[in-house]
Amino acid sequence: MRLPSDLIFPLLASFSIVLWAGREKAPETTPRVPDVMNVLVPGYDEEGHLSWELRAKMVRPSKGDLYEVANPLLKTMGKGNRHSYAKTTSGFFDLKKGTAWGNDLLSVEGRGFAAKGKAWNWWQRSEKGIHRMVFKDRGEVSFDMRWGKYFVSEEGDRSGGGGCPEDAEPREALEQTVARANFLELLAVDEGAHRFLLDGNVSIRGRDLSLICSRMEVRFVRDSNSSPDGFGKISIIKAYGAVEFMQHSRVSYCDALEMDVLKGEVLLEGTEGRPARVVDEEWGIASGQRILLEKGKQRARVIGTGKGGRVKLELPPIPSFDFGERKEKP
Repeated sequence: MRLPSDLIFPLLASFSIVLWAGREKAPETTPRVPDVMNVLVPGYDEEGHLSWELRAKMVRPSKGDLYEVANPLLKTMGKGNRHSYAKTTSGFFDLKKGTAWGNDLLSVEGRGFAAKGKAWNWWQRSEKGIHRMVFKDRGEVSFDMRWGKYFVSEEGDRSGGGGCPEDAEPREALEQTVARANFLELLAVDEGAHRFLLDGNVSIRGRDLSLICSRMEVRFVRDSNSSPDGFGKISIIKAYGAVEFMQHSRVSYCDALEMDVLKGEVLLEGTEGRPARVVDEEWGIASGQRILLEKGKQRARVIGTGKGGRVKLELPPIPSFDFGERKEKP
């Protein structure tokens, strides 16, 4: 069939327009930015001081300022010459903002502590502090420190004096205390101090103690008597929600616990309806709204119960003294 002459021109014009529009929409080929191998990238804080260094086997540009990084090793630097190292198999880094994230296992090592977990994030600076790291899956942190026989009678450890230096016992070896939770946050808060926040199925275990709760905060500080590269230690532990504190023959139950490791004190807090309790296999049960445990003493001191507060002490069964049967007078 032959098309009318009055329709041929409009069709040809339309076809030309389509061809021209197709040429206009054709994507322009841009050269791909090549991967960069064996990279060292420094990062600086607001004052111009070196804050972090990123070493990587390979860096691949992604979107905007985002880079995909293979085998990154992140060195973070805090005040007081405090360094920590974080490594993983892969991650995404915004080198301009100083942030990163990834799903693979990230391991962090500092002087006296180590942390690891999956589904992680890192911020060079946040409202809470510097070098904030969050683990949203399988978070774990361990501390190398000297607990000793914490909150247990130390009578057997006291020397009688007068011994020769050669007779002195060797310095107590470092012990590992491990804390685990569903969520873990690591934060450098000031010079020589880190704060760890744990949430969800929290547990902390050492050689001489065990603590279970819903939420926990651990403050880790550098020993003031140590060198800048010396080991740190736990200074404060705060635990909340269905707290169970176990050590040797004693178990404590409370709503909130605060352990001041430097002072050697543990404060247990409960409520009027659900008081704190200390259960000792030898001495019995003590309960009250506030109970204080002191290092090196078997004593559990109930304090500040408030108006109408009741203090309760349950002693073990008193044994029979067997005075014998009473005889009638002749």
